[in-house]
Amino acid sequence: MKPVPGWFRIASYVMAALLAVCVALQYNDPDPMRWMAMYGAAMIVAALLPAKKQLVPAGYVVGAVALAWAAYLLYEVWGRMQVTDLVDKMSEKGGAVEEGRESGGLAIAGVWLVFASWFRSRRA
Repeated sequence: MKPVPGWFRIASYVMAALLAVCVALQYNDPDPMRWMAMYGAAMIVAALLPAKKQLVPAGYVVGAVALAWAAYLLYEVWGRMQVTDLVDKMSEKGGAVEEGRESGGLAIAGVWLVFASWFRSRRA
């Protein structure tokens, strides 16, 4: 097995930092706890995965939950908004834009965790 390369460590730590920002941004959300828990779990796994191969199953689980949640939210807003609405002011379109943006954040976290877990599982 090959060792974990430096680029993977750096990318994991950058992703963990971005997920920490996501946790902090949820503070003002009307229902912050579930979002903070999801992004917090993703942050912890992303930060520890380069050093702890034992977290590969956790990475797959948290990543799968994030992807499933993203798919559900996307399904809920499909047809109620357009992709261009994601960059408009939220007040102009309401809750559908918020859910659309959250589905994007969850998808990014989920894709990273599944990829990182797969990559880490192939390293020493």
